Amino acid sequence: MSQNQLDAKMFKEMFLAGAKNLESKKEYINELNVFPVPDGDTGTNMTLTIMSAAKEVASLDENATLKELSKAISSGSLRGARGNSGVILSQLLRGLCKVIGATEGEITVDVLIAAFEKAVESAYKAVMKPKEGTILTVAKGISDKAAEIASQTDDIEEAMRIIIEHAEYVLSKTPDMLPVLKEAGVVDSGGQGLVVVLRGMYDALTGKVTEFDISEPKADISEKTQAKGAAIDNVDIKFGYCTEFIILLGNKTFTIKQEQDFKSYLESIGDSIVLVADDDVVKVHVHTNDPGL
Repeated sequence: MSQNQLDAKMFKEMFLAGAKNLESKKEYINELNVFPVPDGDTGTNMTLTIMSAAKEVASLDENATLKELSKAISSGSLRGARGNSGVILSQLLRGLCKVIGATEGEITVDVLIAAFEKAVESAYKAVMKPKEGTILTVAKGISDKAAEIASQTDDIEEAMRIIIEHAEYVLSKTPDMLPVLKEAGVVDSGGQGLVVVLRGMYDALTGKVTEFDISEPKADISEKTQAKGAAIDNVDIKFGYCTEFIILLGNKTFTIKQEQDFKSYLESIGDSIVLVADDDVVKVHVHTNDPGL
């Protein structure tokens, strides 16, 4: 049956189902983790990120509006973001919710197309040196396919199915873009995580999933699965510490000049930098050799 619109209740259920699906498959995603560092934590980091948002969403009233849901997802994912993939995921969600939160009425295919486009724009903007063959590439494939089918269907279920199938195709091509993935015999872990989220959302949309209980995952690194990439020969890890921190600006603003100077400083001490300046919060992820940063 054709479904041309999504209300706030269905969007909430879809998001929670996507989060839960990611949480259930986090160890599998950990096993794929070889880039940028083969440390086997992509699934854990993405799960902690999306579950932080899911916890805020689940606490909202059952009559929460799209604006309220979008604010909870954006705030929860940004503050709970962990790791390179988690911070990028938070920006994909933030961009998506900028469009959905500003929507008057219900979500249509056209709204989804605009939301996917904004998600990709936000994520690429946050990453200082974007690398293709990663979650960014998969996200861009999603956005491109959404724009392509704009004139083909106004059925959200059909649109989501086509988009997810294309996302899986793009994901399958990531080893051709990053030699380290091909050497390990895996697809990109962050891209896989993103597809898993979309699959969970689609399952809720089609009625395959009807329970949306969210429990907070444990971040016990002793249970981390060793990445297949850990066995890759000649892995050159220049910066050994993965660090995230939040700067609370209070009533101050983070000027363009300050942002540029801060990025230059971060580049001088590390790599894999993702920086997000959002209202009164600056979120930073960086790989560095300074454990006390």
